[in-house]
Amino acid sequence: MIKSLAVLYINSHHKDGFYVKEANASAKSFKKYLPNAKYYLYTDYKEKIANCEFDKVVPYEFYVPEHLQNRVHLNGQMIVKHAAMQQMTEDYVLLLGADTYALKSDVSELPNVLDKFDIAAAHAPVRINVELGNTSIPEVPVAFPELNCDLILYRNSPQVRKLLSQWAELYLEDKFGHPHDQGLFRYLVYNSALRLCVLPPEWNYREHMYRDDTVILQNRFALSDYVNPKKSVLKRFWR
Repeated sequence: MIKSLAVLYINSHHKDGFYVKEANASAKSFKKYLPNAKYYLYTDYKEKIANCEFDKVVPYEFYVPEHLQNRVHLNGQMIVKHAAMQQMTEDYVLLLGADTYALKSDVSELPNVLDKFDIAAAHAPVRINVELGNTSIPEVPVAFPELNCDLILYRNSPQVRKLLSQWAELYLEDKFGHPHDQGLFRYLVYNSALRLCVLPPEWNYREHMYRDDTVILQNRFALSDYVNPKKSVLKRFWR
């Protein structure tokens, strides 16, 4: 049976809609390889999106409770993300950051990992981001690092929805006092019975060294080197 797929973006109006426009370009790149998915944008951006790639734009309030004012995403994006992920009705959901970009046809195979797994995500480049302000969590082994929460593929099952509900609740409770929700996600996935597929780095590549095998890039500063490889300075140094 063919599974339905939602591709989900959450982006605010900040910087004159820069992130919304960036998400629209991202959606266009993924549509090339996942044309049958339904593309959602949750946003408080009120302007018309030129050449809109989204099947549904959901107006949503972005807010930050007073006790979370010093968090990384001051515009409240985390809270909206947690809510939106629980509102999807498709069988599978692919959450994406605005700065992701699909580069290869291999992307079409990504949903297939959910035939065997409940969640798929890549390791965060900084395994436990103490520089950002996250801390290690005694209950979780250091060998189980943080996952990048800008690309999460998941089954929309009762078990996963329970984890998403806990994520939303504990983030608002400020369980660990982290400035980001990534450490909390690590804690919840580790303490769940969910089957986790850890994606290889080239499926959520965030570094600056050019890689020919990059499937999904998440680095807006390097994107032009991939879109125009013949003009890339970085490509000369790739081995």
